[in-house]
Amino acid sequence: MIKEPLSAAELRALAKRAGGPKELVAPKRRAEADGLDGDKLLAWLAEDGARVRRPIIVFGSELALGFAADAREKLEAKL
Repeated sequence: MIKEPLSAAELRALAKRAGGPKELVAPKRRAEADGLDGDKLLAWLAEDGARVRRPIIVFGSELALGFAADAREKLEAKL
């Protein structure tokens, strides 16, 4: 994602599954994203892959973002 950032279209598809584009913003970059939403936020994320919350784990219809406890619990429940 750093060397080859996701496109705005790919991020839009992930945002639908994640609950909105704000869910895709890396925690350390949230202050930079203040005031951006919708397509502007997706374009901002597409410019730099380091702005996107990682890891992104897709399993079936479920999506887990980051290393937060709830993401780990989702993943463990599926394994």
